[in-house]
Amino acid sequence: MRRLELSLFLATNLALFGCASLQAVNTPLEKIDRESGYRPFAQLKDRSPGNIWLTLAFSGGGTRAAAFAYGVLEELRDTVVHVDGKSIRLLDEVDTISAVSGGSFPAAYYGLFGDRIFDDFEEKFLNRNIQRALILRALRPWNTLRLLSPSYTRSMLALDFYNREVFDKKTFADLAASDGPHIHINATDLSHGYRFTFNQGQFDVICSDLDVLPVATAVAASSAVPLLLSPITLKNYAGRCGYELPPWIGDALESPGSDRRRFMSGQSFFDFMDSTKRPYIHLLDGGIADNLGLRFAIELMAAAGGINSLIEAIGVTPPSQFVVIVVNAETDPNPAIDLSSAAPSFAALMASVSGSQIRRYNLETLLLAEESIRTFGNALAPSVAEPVEARLIEVSFDSIPHEEERSYFKLLPTSFELTDDTVANLRAAGRKLLRENPEFRELLQNLQ
Repeated sequence: MRRLELSLFLATNLALFGCASLQAVNTPLEKIDRESGYRPFAQLKDRSPGNIWLTLAFSGGGTRAAAFAYGVLEELRDTVVHVDGKSIRLLDEVDTISAVSGGSFPAAYYGLFGDRIFDDFEEKFLNRNIQRALILRALRPWNTLRLLSPSYTRSMLALDFYNREVFDKKTFADLAASDGPHIHINATDLSHGYRFTFNQGQFDVICSDLDVLPVATAVAASSAVPLLLSPITLKNYAGRCGYELPPWIGDALESPGSDRRRFMSGQSFFDFMDSTKRPYIHLLDGGIADNLGLRFAIELMAAAGGINSLIEAIGVTPPSQFVVIVVNAETDPNPAIDLSSAAPSFAALMASVSGSQIRRYNLETLLLAEESIRTFGNALAPSVAEPVEARLIEVSFDSIPHEEERSYFKLLPTSFELTDDTVANLRAAGRKLLRENPEFRELLQNLQ
């Protein structure tokens, strides 16, 4: 009898689940209030960057990227500099962190909890077998049943895990209330390939309230690796909250030839305006659009009309030091496929193709960032009494001089399952490579 009851229970629930549709994770916004919500300009104005504007960019790469970025945070914490006549930790001078995929975990955690990251992030994430934890959670009877429904996906299961086990159910309202740097968590709009950044300005376009959204939602979207995980879906409520396109978007769309990057940024917003054509937005791994997390800052300044226009819009004093530290956990292709005449497996083929595209795009992004930062420095110079120093500091495995050690790091897998020793090695590498970086050492000399 119990078997019959269980069979009827399962059959009933499966039938109900089969009729279900994928539930969007966001809620509508009735009216836009540009003075509230998690907005980068407001946060930067509150922090008042002062003489140094310091941005960090954390790349994708699973736990490898998270541990590498964590090591950089540790080194910044232990680096004391003199800014505006005071001795201060360089970590406290960080104004913004832009991150994708694996790098979004330490970025979001530091944004929410500040120095608490150095107390428990290893236990809660870095030294935890996240992949095994997700598999065990999926094998629980209730979750197995839920996963048979189109309304509960693998990424939703991961989102629930991150929300409860890593981020303590904190929302973007909690992130806005923190006094840390502004955190830009980036995902990829699946249908158009645009970068999608979780801030209220982006959510204004789709008439949605970011404040009530768990931060874990953004992290789950940013780290939703294609094929392994499903997209995170947002409902597009555009047209019901009185949103009007800002003037720069209209200007950009009217003259696409004058600034192609600005035009593309404007187009990415404009495409969300018609919710009848795009009622849903599916978000995947942020590394697809930008695996370094660098393009947000570049495109933000382009959208504003340049660094001086951005600073004027924020309402802060132009800095004399403009610094971007990019933590690049990029790896090399696995040489194993070249050791056999057999055709590579599907998994090896997909990893090789995506890895090649990411590496080539990373190079172009770095070159663009170097050029843009020089341009920003030149543009700032007339506004600042003292000479402007604008620099890009890249922390990457390529800087390791010894081939054997470099190969060890560059062949680490992209996963959420690394040994404690590997995590410790990555942390130590992040610290050492930043500390020994020539551009970083020059920056420290200028700040003494």
